[in-house]
Amino acid sequence: MRISAKATVDLSGFDETFDVIRKVINNNCEEVATLVLNEAKTTAAFIDRSGTLRRSIKMYKASAASGVYIIEARGKKGDGSWYQAASIEYGHTKILWGHPTGERVSARPFMRPAAEKGIRRAVEIFK
Repeated sequence: MRISAKATVDLSGFDETFDVIRKVINNNCEEVATLVLNEAKTTAAFIDRSGTLRRSIKMYKASAASGVYIIEARGKKGDGSWYQAASIEYGHTKILWGHPTGERVSARPFMRPAAEKGIRRAVEIFK
């Protein structure tokens, strides 16, 4: 015995609804990314005497339609701010007069706590 059924689904108006939902999500993603950017730049986790590291923290959109934002500490080529950021975020071996001392400088995370705040904010928004 074989049973078959046919159904017709009317999806008119779905594209417009989907576009509205996408815009709302993208706007909220931008809000969360801006929060993370500001938290990372204004943190008291490290001392930035020259201001190079704080200036190197930037936000950009990964692609026009994705709603994905990238926040990174990356300065101009050759200024070393990416290396400085990683050394502060994760800690590093202490070097004295060009030689490792065997001691470690403890990590002072600034990007991870900012990202955690952003995650908490995103959860509040999208509940």
